[in-house]
Amino acid sequence: MIIVIVLLLALVVIIGGVAGVLLVVGNHQRREAAHDNQVIPGTPTRAPVSWARSHDPEARLHRRLRDAMTALHAVAAYDTAASLSMRSGLEQSALAVDHHLVAVAGLPRSHRDQQLPELTRAVETIEAGVADYTLATTKPDLSALEADLSAVQSKLDAVTEIRRTLDHA
Repeated sequence: MIIVIVLLLALVVIIGGVAGVLLVVGNHQRREAAHDNQVIPGTPTRAPVSWARSHDPEARLHRRLRDAMTALHAVAAYDTAASLSMRSGLEQSALAVDHHLVAVAGLPRSHRDQQLPELTRAVETIEAGVADYTLATTKPDLSALEADLSAVQSKLDAVTEIRRTLDHA
């Protein structure tokens, strides 16, 4: 009888330990997935975690924004006040477009399909802005930096105009 009680107690302890480990691992994976889903590291996103693997157009555009911002943060730039302003503008534009993506994902299919071309164009423009920023800020010749940053500013202006169009749609 005592052996049965000891075995049952051991079984309860083992099951409790396994459950505790599974809980810790599950929480870690959820936090990691939420972190990986952020467009700007350290800035929470409203995008659902399911978008990490989804093939929906909004989810793919969200991941493209996330990847563009990852590339932006990986640039070893020669920063000036102007380039930092451009970088901040790209980040804020990406966050704003991401918020639009989340909002559009909740619309009925017909309305969503009307918005997606503009959102796609906004994401493409941000990606091009990141590419222009990278080219402009990684050149050792800082004298041409201001002129090169004008290309980034034109991309930011285009994204702002696209966002205005989306806001009025």
